[in-house]
Amino acid sequence: MSLIITATDFSAVSENAANYACQLAVDQNAQVTIIHSFVFPVMFSDIPLPATLINDTEDDLDAQMKKLVGNLKNAYPQLDMQGIVIDGDLIKALEEYVQKNAAPWLVVLGNSTTGEYTTWESEMLAAFKHLKYPVLAVPPNVSYKTVKKICFAFDNKHGGNDLAYTQLRDLTLTLNAELQILNAQVDVLNRDNIPVTDESAQKILAPANPHFHTFYEVNIDGAIEDFIKKNEIDWLVMIPRKYSFFEGLFHKSHSKAIARNARIPIVALHEEQIQ
Repeated sequence: MSLIITATDFSAVSENAANYACQLAVDQNAQVTIIHSFVFPVMFSDIPLPATLINDTEDDLDAQMKKLVGNLKNAYPQLDMQGIVIDGDLIKALEEYVQKNAAPWLVVLGNSTTGEYTTWESEMLAAFKHLKYPVLAVPPNVSYKTVKKICFAFDNKHGGNDLAYTQLRDLTLTLNAELQILNAQVDVLNRDNIPVTDESAQKILAPANPHFHTFYEVNIDGAIEDFIKKNEIDWLVMIPRKYSFFEGLFHKSHSKAIARNARIPIVALHEEQIQ
């Protein structure tokens, strides 16, 4: 049985993401694990934190997790679900859980796009760029619906994407969705700038029957947002690589702009194998 992990900070945004994860799990007959990570503040003194404070904090977090899991089990009684509280930042907590258990089919996070840039948003973007399995960020107030159309924002200037292509193909086939592949370029079309999807990508993605689209002389953010709206896309998929334009898209300002305007979940795929 597939595993979906969702992380929570007990906010409304992350609770919405947990509900999204549960509804997706029902459709996919998957298990759900809910993780809350916490870090005690660093004390700049020789005086350690009182044991009672640590115990009280852990008890409070355990109680919040028990309440959240209880509410979700009442809403989705058919699901195999558990909740755990782990000491450490979000990335460390997720990796620690995976090392002791199983790799997830998907990690689902709440993507806050309002207010100031928060610690949670920072951890969400870190998960996008550094976790080694697919990560889905769900914007606030986005409710689950069956995923029918997926758009992959493709950067054909970088090779070595075979693992990500395989994940994308499997994701598309598992969801029985339509796959649209978008290549948006700021450059002008000329004889040196003719897009060529490498043979490896075409071969790997062929079972998903993808549809390819290329646009020139466009603002990349705007082109992605327009394509999503015009084609009623349900999920946007990206590979957050260094030294490509996606590095800029995953900067907080770009990421928040896309999530705010698109109003759909964003999936990050990665190249590194899970150790």
